[in-house]
Amino acid sequence: MNRLLIRKMIQQSLKDYLWEEENCILSEKEWRNLEEEVLRQMHEEDQNEAVYSIIQDVVYAYFTNK
Repeated sequence: MNRLLIRKMIQQSLKDYLWEEENCILSEKEWRNLEEEVLRQMHEEDQNEAVYSIIQDVVYAYFTNK
């Protein structure tokens, strides 16, 4: 799956948790970690069609573990 598409989907999901778009600024390392986790879960679960649910789960885990 295209990383740019994954990043845009992650960004959209981040907006669900944040009031201001400025708060959505992540370091390049944080972006890479989120992308890698999404790709890992997609590959592990062989669930390319469930990418939206996976992204929601990864972003939720990011905020609850921070």
